[in-house]
Amino acid sequence: MVVAPGRDLEPAAAVRVRAAIRAATPDRSGLGRVLFELSRVVAYQHAALSRWDPGARVHITAASVGYPREALEVTNNCLHTHPLFTRLRHDQIPMRLCDVPAQVRHGAIFDRVIVPLGYREGLTQPLFAADGRYLGMLNMSTTTHGPFPTMSVTALALMADVVGAAIDPCRGIAAPADQEESVVIVTASGTVHPVTEPAAAHLFVPGSAGIELAWAVAASGRPCDHLLLDGDVVYRTRMQAARSGGTLVAYRRVDPPRGLTPRELGVLALLPQGGSNATLAAHLRVKPSTIATHIERILRKLHVPNRTAAAATAARWGLTVNYRDSGLIYSGLSM
Repeated sequence: MVVAPGRDLEPAAAVRVRAAIRAATPDRSGLGRVLFELSRVVAYQHAALSRWDPGARVHITAASVGYPREALEVTNNCLHTHPLFTRLRHDQIPMRLCDVPAQVRHGAIFDRVIVPLGYREGLTQPLFAADGRYLGMLNMSTTTHGPFPTMSVTALALMADVVGAAIDPCRGIAAPADQEESVVIVTASGTVHPVTEPAAAHLFVPGSAGIELAWAVAASGRPCDHLLLDGDVVYRTRMQAARSGGTLVAYRRVDPPRGLTPRELGVLALLPQGGSNATLAAHLRVKPSTIATHIERILRKLHVPNRTAAAATAARWGLTVNYRDSGLIYSGLSM
């Protein structure tokens, strides 16, 4: 890739650069375009966009120009362990290599990347989503000249929002509703990539109801909300196909609706499938009289007249249950 020389941007040119970055797709070719457009802002030789993986707690290269593979590996695995990383995440502004104090010019980043490769100047920009999530880093380096101009650094800082959006797995999808909501991406192969700090990854293990629902959303392309009962815990999930592939799932723990107990929710989830009390009892390995008692209580708590109305409520909620101990997975919603 030929990198154009950086230059101070006129307002119109800055608008064009922002528009080009905003239009970039989240695949590697689109992110390569982001780095090319940024060469109009900063005269770098080498550059890399890296996503933060909150589960593995490392950075992962999304796109790069010029950096050797070994240098990317060291940066991705070691940058977050350097004292400057805490400062970068706190200040949320770019930092030039020339501004790094001498007393912290040590560690793997300096000893195995900056010094051996002869970088005379560098620039690191932390990237954040509008809702405050840390997304990753943009690193730029050069061996040919001194400090990057202040105008270039300022222009980069003003573009950090669109650069961050280019690598945001939640791009184009509703952000977490609150800090209690966790977010993951479920791929077609069943791999789960945390977007926020993981809270209940077991909901999406192979064979779980969570992962089956995520695959159904990816196949249909239609977003869906569900109540997911996992043991005695209820989760509200929001699922939508991700632009980068797979399904983006936002989920949070909630109280059981309408005062229902977890056992009653389990019975309610079976009602849309039809079947007699004896059939439901066989599913749940209880007596038919127990099912009859549960249904009586369900109808009273939902204020509905019959099983059909209760079944419609379960379908409207997207009520889904995963009994991991018995291997039974069933849903109150047809996908």
